[in-house]
Amino acid sequence: MTLSTPLVCFQDRAQLHAAAAGKICETLSDALHERNAACAALSGGSTPEPVYALLARMPLDWAKVTFALVDERFVPPTDAASNEAMLRRALAPALEKGARLVPMYADAASPEDAAMRADAAYAPLKIDIAVMGMGIDAHTASWFANSPALASALDPRNPRAVIALEAPGADGAAQRLTLTRAKLARAGEVMLLITGEDKRQRLGRALSQAQNVAPVAALFSADMPPIAALWAP
Repeated sequence: MTLSTPLVCFQDRAQLHAAAAGKICETLSDALHERNAACAALSGGSTPEPVYALLARMPLDWAKVTFALVDERFVPPTDAASNEAMLRRALAPALEKGARLVPMYADAASPEDAAMRADAAYAPLKIDIAVMGMGIDAHTASWFANSPALASALDPRNPRAVIALEAPGADGAAQRLTLTRAKLARAGEVMLLITGEDKRQRLGRALSQAQNVAPVAALFSADMPPIAALWAP
């Protein structure tokens, strides 16, 4: 299998960050124009954090923008591994102007209980753009090949927007909450951000592998939204 859309390459990460932030802003602006509301689902990690910091300083009617998480570790926002904590730091200027961030973590008895609460909050969200990353193991969101719940996460008929799963050995915490493929399939568009030659090569290999081996390949399926894959060394 080959990339269904060209890999957009940049000379350096600063160029990638600026282009990605501009594209997210443009998509949100279009949504605001069309329906007076906008929503972006954002991944954690070090690659997109500078993108979010740039985005948060762009001129938008932030009071009408909602941010959601693509996935989260089952840890509170006070934990260094929390994606929510990173997003609140990077998006602070937008949040101060009224943007809303919908948490995925909840102080619940179990990840499953937290996922049920998140599912209720996330199911009504109309996601205009989802910003995804990819690990060197070819996972995206919290879709890990070694997770017993991967089939549920990738099931296009799954009625859930958010599920809990366990990913043994995953960085930060093995217990995770994640958007399902079925929810992402209803997004307006998807952006995949990757950096480094190793990840560029890994993505190329992933697209010739089964989704249960390289879950990122699911993003390029015919039933998924248009995807822009951006890369810098």
